[in-house]
Amino acid sequence: MFGAHETMTRTTDNPFGPKIASELYSVGIILLQLGETRKAAFQFRKALLVAPNYCDAALALGYCLHELREFEEALAVYDRLLSASPVSTAAWNNRGTTLLEICCYAEAAASFSHALELNPRLYDARVALATCYQALGLVEESLSACNSVLAEVPEHAEAHWNKSLLLLLKGDYPQGWREYEWRWKKRNFTSPLKKFTQPSWHGDSVAGKTILIHAEQGFGDTLQFCRYLPLVANLGAGVIFECHPPLVRLMECLAENTDVVAMGQQLPLFDMHVPLLSLPKIFGTVVETIPASVPYLAPPLDCLLSWRGLVPDESRHKVGLCWAGKSYPDPRRSCPVEQLSPLAGIDNISWYSLQVGWEDALPFVMNDITGNIRDFADTAALISRLDLVITIDTAVAHLAGALGKPTWLLLPSAPDWRWMRERNDSPWYPSMRLFRQSVTAGWEECIAEVVSALRQESSSLQGCQAL
Repeated sequence: MFGAHETMTRTTDNPFGPKIASELYSVGIILLQLGETRKAAFQFRKALLVAPNYCDAALALGYCLHELREFEEALAVYDRLLSASPVSTAAWNNRGTTLLEICCYAEAAASFSHALELNPRLYDARVALATCYQALGLVEESLSACNSVLAEVPEHAEAHWNKSLLLLLKGDYPQGWREYEWRWKKRNFTSPLKKFTQPSWHGDSVAGKTILIHAEQGFGDTLQFCRYLPLVANLGAGVIFECHPPLVRLMECLAENTDVVAMGQQLPLFDMHVPLLSLPKIFGTVVETIPASVPYLAPPLDCLLSWRGLVPDESRHKVGLCWAGKSYPDPRRSCPVEQLSPLAGIDNISWYSLQVGWEDALPFVMNDITGNIRDFADTAALISRLDLVITIDTAVAHLAGALGKPTWLLLPSAPDWRWMRERNDSPWYPSMRLFRQSVTAGWEECIAEVVSALRQESSSLQGCQAL
């Protein structure tokens, strides 16, 4: 749970100290098993007061603090433990886990490396080290770490998962899609494996049959890979698409011979089923054969009509802006809103917020009509009224790309696999332009490039209007 068992060092003259500390530790473990993490932490603290070098209690306390997201205090606990016991493999490993959680990748890598020097058979630690390397842009080193685990533990699902992301990032799609199927064996995968009595589809003939395609993972994944549904329908199959409720209205416009069902609703009868993100493997997708014809999504007509009144025609360039996403899976993808302020100095721009639910202050004046958004069909209609979308890596990017809207995507230095490396375009979205952080710089340099490009865009628009 929180590291290998390590013995208690007696550091008190009280002969009953170790016994008392052990009892307090046992109470803490019971509370932890009951889900009372904060109360458990209190018991582990008391145990450490009695026996300050009680390794198990320190490891348990650090684990609790990590779970409570009190990361700095967790690190302090691990550092105290390592000061007294520098050969504590579990402490080095757990310290690395906490540093990884707060995106201190270089320090996390150093901690995992210490743990692996003490115990090379900590395979999960080596996979975590691979994650650190990937975040630091050391792709080959990360791949090597995964392969070293798989050489000894061929069924290690987490190593296969990390390897799949690295291969896809490099553009090795054939091997990457094969490895990607290991996601269903990965611990705590974001989507549950669906089990049906009907067989899975692996690419055999589906003419005259009905196939259930079920969405998985996040909104962006569904928006990116729903492009494969028409390909399945073109094989002569009837298609049922199960997806997130906020996507249903938009997906109903996707393809003929396709029924869209919200997750949680009763499914119609079907003959076979397949997860959405297994379709690239089935269709043998490589970079050169990505089905990239856009737009492949369009807002419903009634949405489009209603949003015309909310986003009027005007002479200025209408630009939508989205700057924040969920911290998982990549907390570094969001751009602090104050760093967007240089955009305010560009003339001939009407700014529109695409940041639903944003309540904090904005760095400059924007039109915010996101309160009218009910689902992704509305978001699609809003985007369709704009001239350009500037966004971080979130569902808005995939939606704008799927609509064929000119889209500028702001990427961290270690991007998600789908954006590949060292290119300013995307084979998935022909209307998209990528702006990447450098390894050493933050968002300031990236925003400066956007400002320069946007000034050129604005000048071109003014020149066309003058003609």
